[in-house]
Amino acid sequence: MAKIIDLSMTLYTGLPVFEGYPVPVVHEWTSIERHGYYSNILIFVEHTGTHVDAPAHFIEKAPTIDEVPLDRFMGKGLVVDVSGLKEKEEIRAEHIIEAEQRFNVRVGEGWIILFYTGYDKYVGSEKWYRHPGLGENAARFLVERGVNAVGIDAPSIDHEPFPAHKTLLPNNIVIYENLTNLDKIKDKAGFMVYGFPLKIKRGSASPVRVIAVIE
Repeated sequence: MAKIIDLSMTLYTGLPVFEGYPVPVVHEWTSIERHGYYSNILIFVEHTGTHVDAPAHFIEKAPTIDEVPLDRFMGKGLVVDVSGLKEKEEIRAEHIIEAEQRFNVRVGEGWIILFYTGYDKYVGSEKWYRHPGLGENAARFLVERGVNAVGIDAPSIDHEPFPAHKTLLPNNIVIYENLTNLDKIKDKAGFMVYGFPLKIKRGSASPVRVIAVIE
């Protein structure tokens, strides 16, 4: 029987976000006691909590989240363990190759590469923003391999001047950020990853519920 691992953060009022974005609000709009039915109003930027970036996030006139083919949001997963890196240290192509060799796989079309930094445990602290980030070297390697997507358990895949965003997104490789629970799957490869976005017209990103399915 397959086991499902939830790789998503819980969305709630005050959830920490990337610097410069407004904190989200999840506010009760109606209640069973007063109205006979319960509902909430949600106020947040597209890049809140666990979310996926569309090419349009950094590239003018590129596909928006509603235009990206759905097959980009699913694929075979490989976790690259970079939890030993220092603050803001660059994730390089060698780290991906080492993970391939460890699991005896070769990533390419149909794969989603997930980077385990362990920084999800620092959410809301200053250290959270100093996570390791994907460098241009590794991003170009993944473009050459033609992977579907990448993901990281941190508020951004990289740091200014955003080399990974500017390398991956023009090549239609979508980016998952603010993943969690990667420690639960870091010793496996080839499992299925699913993380479909909301169909937001002209969206630059969308919150997602990302799961790994372990057979």
